[in-house]
Amino acid sequence: METSTSTTSISTEVSISNSSIIIIEKDVIGTVVSVNKLKHYAFIKRIDNHEQQDVFARDVSIIKNERKPIFLISDRCKFDIKKTTRGFEAINISIIQRTDLPISKFKKIPKKKIQDQQKTEESLQLLKSSIIDLLREALK
Repeated sequence: METSTSTTSISTEVSISNSSIIIIEKDVIGTVVSVNKLKHYAFIKRIDNHEQQDVFARDVSIIKNERKPIFLISDRCKFDIKKTTRGFEAINISIIQRTDLPISKFKKIPKKKIQDQQKTEESLQLLKSSIIDLLREALK
């Protein structure tokens, strides 16, 4: 295991079987803000720096302990950040505090029913006019 420190930011390089992982920051604290349980990933909002983008995290990066290795919204986590080709990713995640609130207590995301209904009506009118035009052409 090799470690190196740069003058601009703290970074640690870990070599694992011909591939190296560069850790940008260590022991960052954050809160899970969104979860995709089907695809096993989440986004974590950093507590120390709110201007930064949310950090992408995978379920497999959770250090297994007494808690389930899955993310729940509002879990408080401690993690390291690595740089990938797509941006930053959380690794070595340990869940510090799990909030066991029922789902009904979470803020609901409003649906866009009105826009969807308008798009459906517009599509239906376009289909009707196309059929009418085709029938007129066929009768000529």
